[in-house]
Amino acid sequence: MDLDEKTRKASWNVPMPPEELERPYDVQEVFRTDTVPPAPTMLTRSDYDLGTEPLDVERYFTRAFHDREVEKLWGKAWQFAVWSYDIPKPGDVHVYRIVDRSVLIVRQPDMSVKAFINSCLHRGSELCKSDTHRKALRCPYHGFTWSLEGELAWAPSRWDFPQLDPQSFHLPQVRVEEWNGFLFINFDDDAPSLKDYMGLMYEQWGGDQPQGAWDFRSKYKAVHLVKTINCNWKTCMDGFLESLHVLAVHPQITNMHPDSSSQYDVYPNEPHFNRYHAVLGLPSKMIASNPSGQEILDAFTGSYLPEHSGTEFGKLRDGETPRHAFGRMARDAYGKRLGVDVSSLPEAELIDGTQYLLFPNFTPWPSLLNPLVYRFRPLGNDPDWSIWETIFFLPFDGERPPSCEIINIGPEESFLDYNAMGALDTLLQQDAEQLPLVQRGLKASKTGKLTLTKYQEARIRHYNQTIDDYLRR
Repeated sequence: MDLDEKTRKASWNVPMPPEELERPYDVQEVFRTDTVPPAPTMLTRSDYDLGTEPLDVERYFTRAFHDREVEKLWGKAWQFAVWSYDIPKPGDVHVYRIVDRSVLIVRQPDMSVKAFINSCLHRGSELCKSDTHRKALRCPYHGFTWSLEGELAWAPSRWDFPQLDPQSFHLPQVRVEEWNGFLFINFDDDAPSLKDYMGLMYEQWGGDQPQGAWDFRSKYKAVHLVKTINCNWKTCMDGFLESLHVLAVHPQITNMHPDSSSQYDVYPNEPHFNRYHAVLGLPSKMIASNPSGQEILDAFTGSYLPEHSGTEFGKLRDGETPRHAFGRMARDAYGKRLGVDVSSLPEAELIDGTQYLLFPNFTPWPSLLNPLVYRFRPLGNDPDWSIWETIFFLPFDGERPPSCEIINIGPEESFLDYNAMGALDTLLQQDAEQLPLVQRGLKASKTGKLTLTKYQEARIRHYNQTIDDYLRR
């Protein structure tokens, strides 16, 4: 299934003024009108200037740049490998691959987690080719067997390996640490701890005890989509680090989403994270029309709350702003849908979108409207292809529901074919159709340069500066 023609034509014929005539809304002023204040960390903004230097387009498609990333970046940075609750029982194994590296993440008998290089010490075969459950780690080629703890348990023709010392023939380990239900690995024994690597982000999320929408351990994995896409992993990730593209790519939400008014935060001496916050309940300053309060509200209910669309409860009340109405209806709908109490959640967590990027490729959203995590990875050694994962988390009450099955979406398939994410399916498919065009256009560039905004695309500039720092080491 493709995007319907009406939606496609809407993106081609967005009525726009000759220029943005008014200054964007101030996110901090919006917060001050909310019925429930956001988390204290959201009541601040950063002060920074990363300049306006262009980026070289070659970083997005050349094999030389890709090879340097493999050597200097993917072997050194902390990277999200697996949701902890996807391997809940002793013997559960997850296979994580990044380019040519392969790692086994194994739940231990004592419920701790260890990570091992997924390569037999005899002739090199992968010990596991996909996620599985094992009592031991046995090579499928010759039967060499290691315990879940990585100790050699059995070898064929033991008499013919006089050089083999069982006490030292352990599977090589990879560093693994957990934060907020996410398991991260690092191939570099000299890298800082995950907490130190996260820097100020760790504190902004509440350290070891995140609360509300920031606490992913109080959620379960409801949807996991893995999309193969014809663009570089950075090309793909760039499309989710700014709201500047909303006007052209997602015109159906401009009545309720002030795209140019998002707040972007990059911090001095914090190379490993940045964030942004996109508010809802106000129209874009870049559209020519001036929607009424009810039209703003109808855009929201039509997309996210169909149970209130066109109803008496879905009408704007006297003295109520569309944003306050968003909150009122979302508290009612989400509480009933999910069976959990969301009455005390601030609007910033209930209806807005806060997104963090933890370098290099992990983007969690502490939001109930968009309770997402994105992950972007190279697909093998081809810089023109990548893996784009969208993971949807929902809160629960009582016993934890099991994690969902993974849905793999091929390069020619549409998100709309699977109807897994509701209103987000259309948004994701609009992005999916645009990103390969970006990749081809980058390769066709005559200037060889990307021109980024100073503010709204600062997150793209920031993480690329961090990549360059890694490559210089």
